[in-house]
Amino acid sequence: MKKSLLIAAATLAVGVISSQAGVYSQNVVGYANVATSGGGTYLLTVPFQIGASNGANEIWPLVGGNPTLPDFSELSVWTGTGYINYFSDSSSSSLWDDGNQNPISGAPTLPVGKAFFLIPSAAVTSTFAGTVAVNVGASNSVTLSGGGTFLIAPAVPYAGVITNGSPTTFAGGAGLSSANGLPDFSELSVWTGTGYINYFSDSSSPSLWDDGNQNPINTAPSLSVGQGFFLIPSATFTWKVGL
Repeated sequence: MKKSLLIAAATLAVGVISSQAGVYSQNVVGYANVATSGGGTYLLTVPFQIGASNGANEIWPLVGGNPTLPDFSELSVWTGTGYINYFSDSSSSSLWDDGNQNPISGAPTLPVGKAFFLIPSAAVTSTFAGTVAVNVGASNSVTLSGGGTFLIAPAVPYAGVITNGSPTTFAGGAGLSSANGLPDFSELSVWTGTGYINYFSDSSSPSLWDDGNQNPINTAPSLSVGQGFFLIPSATFTWKVGL
């Protein structure tokens, strides 16, 4: 089984894998440790299915009565045109408040493949532990409309060059390139912590990507595990990510 997956600490537990017999486990589990400093602004994704719904209260639960995400950490969820803000609050029944810091009954959900901004109120290492959302020998498919602004991430936990991965050979990776159907001149924005670096897809470039001035570059941008990004497809695009 070929895949370009990286789970933090190189841990990927697979139930039963027998490529020669053509029998694969459907259950791939692992974890990723993502360190963040207090007051920093991070563009993240949860790379695993966690709990019943990937609720923020399941991702950052109480442990021994103590919050795993410091209280008053700010979460910003993209709607397609703007953000909905939340604050972590261990005294709230859902462990979360709304943008006005009023307790809410239901925590926000952070599904695999979606990204969000997090501003921790203090330094914390988040441990995202759960099940990979894509079955072995399958691919996740999502259609992104042309001109839309999407805050997204691969449906598999992946670190490496953004062009790696194939939905036909089920090689894990982001697979974002014209080779996998991404339209030319689609715009990618990668958050640095203080601003964005922009890129444009280009099938004539040696890396299949241009820089922000639309000049070809030799190496495509890379991702780390748990990192999200903005993508504006120049035309409707069906993004497939295999495992």
